[in-house]
Amino acid sequence: MAQISSASPLRDKKVKDIVINARRLVEVPYTASLAHTMNALVANSVVAVPVAAPPGQWIGAGGSMIMESDKQTGTVRKHYIGMVTMLDILTHIAGDDQVNGSGSGDWSPDLDQKMAVPVSNIIGHCLEGLSLWTLNPNTSVEQRRTPSPGAARQPHGEHFWG
Repeated sequence: MAQISSASPLRDKKVKDIVINARRLVEVPYTASLAHTMNALVANSVVAVPVAAPPGQWIGAGGSMIMESDKQTGTVRKHYIGMVTMLDILTHIAGDDQVNGSGSGDWSPDLDQKMAVPVSNIIGHCLEGLSLWTLNPNTSVEQRRTPSPGAARQPHGEHFWG
């Protein structure tokens, strides 16, 4: 990990300093169709959204237990069960995998049928969807190493197949 120089403006910043003007979290319910999810991605100019479900019904991505609770009562309202990316949706549309509902690997040319699938059906078919991160607002930015999207797809030495 590269060290941040003492002249860096991020040296003394906390996570809360960077996200102070951030918009509200864009999320979709676990029952949302892929069409609804794609609309949320495009409308908000994002490439991934967390998927929220009622608490106690799902195991979170990678075994995570990231919850949202009511600020006044403390009652858990949502459990974030994973991330869905544009890549997950495109992989599903491309077909020829077990994700497309039939489980047989049959390719269906019907885009409307594929886009009607609940978003919860495709969580985790791309590795990035299995990673959920939370940060304490008081965490120093210089202590964080930025996760690299798609790092699992980068060729590295002897693992490169050409």
